[in-house]
Amino acid sequence: MRHNTPLPADSALPLHAARIDPRSTMPSPVQLDGTAIANFNALLHELHPDAPHVDALAVSSVARWLIELPQAHAESLLQARLGRLHELKTMASDRDWAIEPALAKRIYRLLDYVDQARDLIPDDQPLVGRLDDAILVELAWPMVAEELEDYRDFCRFRDESGASFGGHPSREDWLATRLEEGALWEQLHRVRHQHYVDYGPLEGGLRVV
Repeated sequence: MRHNTPLPADSALPLHAARIDPRSTMPSPVQLDGTAIANFNALLHELHPDAPHVDALAVSSVARWLIELPQAHAESLLQARLGRLHELKTMASDRDWAIEPALAKRIYRLLDYVDQARDLIPDDQPLVGRLDDAILVELAWPMVAEELEDYRDFCRFRDESGASFGGHPSREDWLATRLEEGALWEQLHRVRHQHYVDYGPLEGGLRVV
């Protein structure tokens, strides 16, 4: 079964929707340098090798779409993506969870890019200055989506059962407990769908005396 690409927000940015007509004389809302675009794509594919390539036309198209929206709506779209970064930073620095070093390195590379003021689109540009950060978060999101879902469940487990582990259960404690719960669920499921005693078919029918 094919699953949709994980997203940090409810819907995707329209990177592959209608593009700006290259013959248009209307100025682009962003000025993009070819080297900066190449560096952006290099980082994106370092974070998530299967991410699509991003070109200047796509970024300009989304920037124009964004500034044509009501400002409050545009701000909420950006925040829906950039607001997820705190959760990523918390996960990467949580010693109880202890994520793989390679994944932690990619998360911090993402965070470092967003912290830069002078990146693909300088952050001091009103509204669109954070668009490249939001695009990077969205397109790199599949690299962290599954891990983050597990981490959320781990946090629930720690809140509910952490006292049994001195307040600091490990990732291994969480996994072992969830596997035990899964095995119990499977056993109960089998029990509900089987007969304890199989007497075989009745022979000769019923006889009333």
